[in-house]
Amino acid sequence: MQFVMIEADRLDRMERKLDAPTEALRSSTVIPAPEWCPITEAAKRKGVSTTTIGRKIALGLIEARGNGKLKEVRI
Repeated sequence: MQFVMIEADRLDRMERKLDAPTEALRSSTVIPAPEWCPITEAAKRKGVSTTTIGRKIALGLIEARGNGKLKEVRI
């Protein structure tokens, strides 16, 4: 293990620089991804084609709602 000496005031400055980002993280709210999304978005997220998503819907492997361009899938 290697140790490095640093001046106290420099260490204090570094700690102060970390205060704002740390506080921002503490006060942030995590927003989960939507439970339902359009087929095109689901395909992008899964890294597959929209045809594959459609096939999985037809096979009952993916739950879907809506019709046509408004069809959404549960992710």
